[in-house]
Amino acid sequence: MKHVVFLVFGMLAVLPATARADAISDCNGSSNTLRQISGCTKVIQRTMLGDPLSTAYMNRGIAYAQRNQPKKAIADFTSSIEANHANNFAYYNRGNVYLDQGQAKEAIDDYTKAVELAPDMSPAFLNRGLANEMLGDRTASIADFRAALSLEPTLYAASEGLKRLGADSLGANPQEGAQLGN
Repeated sequence: MKHVVFLVFGMLAVLPATARADAISDCNGSSNTLRQISGCTKVIQRTMLGDPLSTAYMNRGIAYAQRNQPKKAIADFTSSIEANHANNFAYYNRGNVYLDQGQAKEAIDDYTKAVELAPDMSPAFLNRGLANEMLGDRTASIADFRAALSLEPTLYAASEGLKRLGADSLGANPQEGAQLGN
């Protein structure tokens, strides 16, 4: 199962002008993952600032994830978080790798942190719902799918998750309604 990843563009770094431009360009937007990894590595080696360093680690982590190198991706997302603890995208993307690896508990922790930092991050609610579903926590899954839909009403995967769990998207599960006397 592959999940949406967020690239963060527009990094300022302390590099020589031409090297900085090429490395940042490769790190932020190269369609060639090897070139992206190389560009991000150059930025990381020459950057001491929190936000640009965090972004470079995160973008390189995304490239590693796309190349199916989960250990390297997780290490880079962790470094991204260490450089900027408020980087909700780094938590979200690390959660995606954990989820892809079947590590649902770790994924839930990261998605929870992502929504704490960005309460309107519907993909984090959606994927946390999927992780909760993997663990068999139906109640938490339904709550997360509903939260995702409240932020993004056309989110098909959240609607499908509710259907899979036997809950409608508006609120009550038919069984819950019967138990409540409705």
